[in-house]
Amino acid sequence: MSTNSTKPRFSLLDELDKGLNQLVSEVLQHEPRNADAPRLSVYELDDRYVIECDLPGVQLEDINVNVEDGVLEISGERKPCSTEGAKVTVNERSFTEFNRRLQLGKNINGEAIDAEFGDGVLKVTVPKSTAAVARKIAIRKVETES
Repeated sequence: MSTNSTKPRFSLLDELDKGLNQLVSEVLQHEPRNADAPRLSVYELDDRYVIECDLPGVQLEDINVNVEDGVLEISGERKPCSTEGAKVTVNERSFTEFNRRLQLGKNINGEAIDAEFGDGVLKVTVPKSTAAVARKIAIRKVETES
């Protein structure tokens, strides 16, 4: 017995989502993540992009954020805790240097990038250039003489 599926070949929402993902990836491109690299999320707001990078167990002094030639680089090192005198029976944690690179788009203000670190999360704010921020244009009423 055969049945015919009435499922559409594509959904309008799927196409919109695909288009938005492509637009964001054109503005902020990043290299593929290796297994030891920290995970990150990128959010777009009207006037800025926000990049949040999970860095649990990393100390502030072991993190570097640099911008050069339109590339944002987050690097550092997760160092092991002192286990002197202890026998490690299970270790699933990675203690290594890490590096994430994101190609920034042309519509950002590289001079105003800001970074903060707290609760194991690095938050980097990348403002959009004023030319790229959408704004509403006020319309003036012209007084006509009669």
